[in-house]
Amino acid sequence: MTHHPDHEIELYRDDGIYRVFVDLPGFDPEDIDVTWVHNRLTVSARRTGGPGSSRVFDHEVNVPRAVDTDGITATYRDGVLDVELPVAGGEEPPGRTIEIDE
Repeated sequence: MTHHPDHEIELYRDDGIYRVFVDLPGFDPEDIDVTWVHNRLTVSARRTGGPGSSRVFDHEVNVPRAVDTDGITATYRDGVLDVELPVAGGEEPPGRTIEIDE
């Protein structure tokens, strides 16, 4: 069963995998480009329907954790793009807790 997002784009974390759902009804898979660069997923779709008629979709999603780039998969069913981004090796995002002096 295909998840139909309530919004144009939805990002979820599920058991070590980020899942991005993009609502793209009316596009064909060959109309859609998906790229991953510097913890950012980019989805672009372009479709020309005839003279003066075209549809364009461009959106980026930032992911807060390192991703195993070799494990990224994408499927397109029933007008919904589903991209799975597996979290890399359990490493924590860079950062630290800062103590507050009184």
